[in-house]
Amino acid sequence: MSRSSPEAPSANSQRRGARLAAAALATGALALLGALVASGGAAATAPTTIVLGQTGNPPSPSCPGLPCQAIGSVTGFQVNNGQLMLPFRVPREGKITAWTLSLSQPNPKQRSFFNAFFGTPPEARLAILRRVPQTSPPRYSLLRQGAVKVLSPYLGQTVRFGASVLVEPGDIVALTVPTWAPAFAQGLPANNSWRASRAAGRCTNATDVRQGLPQTRIGRRATYGCRYNTARLLYTADLTENG
Repeated sequence: MSRSSPEAPSANSQRRGARLAAAALATGALALLGALVASGGAAATAPTTIVLGQTGNPPSPSCPGLPCQAIGSVTGFQVNNGQLMLPFRVPREGKITAWTLSLSQPNPKQRSFFNAFFGTPPEARLAILRRVPQTSPPRYSLLRQGAVKVLSPYLGQTVRFGASVLVEPGDIVALTVPTWAPAFAQGLPANNSWRASRAAGRCTNATDVRQGLPQTRIGRRATYGCRYNTARLLYTADLTENG
């Protein structure tokens, strides 16, 4: 009984198989290269977010301890937070995508006082300012602003609000308070200071403070003639930079 062996492939068949294998290998390599390039490109252009005004050890807000203080009828921004000068100056083009407020919990008597003095309910919004060159005391133009947020449900909490406000390098992210907001710390080292939209010489008198006006009209300028030391406005802003 005999067995026959299979026929050996021809030379042409061997060459054709080699070409097909090489083509498949090249196609796979190109697909892998394309995936790597796409992945690398996405990583290179992914936006980054920095938190303006953030510090390692934020102070506790005032109230209900004494003296209980809140800010009201004003637009203001931190000049120095004890770690950085102009911590709310925008370094690069991007968008403010969120902001936070650290709010105290005034007792009922304290809340009644603020409501009567500044109005009700407690409110705040973001303001984007740009300094007018060569002005002293400094004047700022209001470029853009966010929506007004009612703060009553969040007293005693650190609340985070979403936002979508475009900013450019050199802009200042400020806080506008149409009525009052207990987002305020006092009795801090002297290198904590903030600036307010009040005329110079009208910084401490109760009547002047009550009659002060926040900056709310886009394109208008306001004088920021009052600088307050040993105190801090307790807000931060998330800047998502353009990729």
